[in-house]
Amino acid sequence: SPLLKDDEDGRIMMQRVAFLPSSPDISAASGKINRSEAVIVARLAKKIFIQYGSAFNAKRTLGIITPYRNQIALIKREITRLSIAELNHILVDTVERFQGSERDVIIYSFCINHAWQLEFLSNTIEEDGMLIDRKLNVALTRARKQLFMTGVPELFRINLVYAALLNTVER
Repeated sequence: SPLLKDDEDGRIMMQRVAFLPSSPDISAASGKINRSEAVIVARLAKKIFIQYGSAFNAKRTLGIITPYRNQIALIKREITRLSIAELNHILVDTVERFQGSERDVIIYSFCINHAWQLEFLSNTIEEDGMLIDRKLNVALTRARKQLFMTGVPELFRINLVYAALLNTVER
């Protein structure tokens, strides 16, 4: 996985918003899991746990958002494999379940393996001549301090809203 090579550790962990590219999981028949993202998310969770040390609080520090139940289960399995008990108590759920709550750090696993999934994921409306994705807005505003996102950049570029998000983060 491309995540967090030693020389990048500090740089990525210091960013307010960061995007970590994943690869499409073409072996997933339903398209509703992405193994590379699950590994990226678990490694990031470990880094955050270490960074926060004794200040880490499963209910306040970290939350993980992903659109599919299968991906939730896969991420939880990857986190369990880390053998860090506190991480087993963080909320890993859909954006709808996070509505109204915040965490210091949010990790968003988009879990998009195919272009058609962008339609399911986006909830775009036009308001005052601007495209607004309500679901994405909720996800991005759950983070008090840091937001980490992982997804397949080539697929993001197909959708206007997600392409704009990627361009903003890469600046």
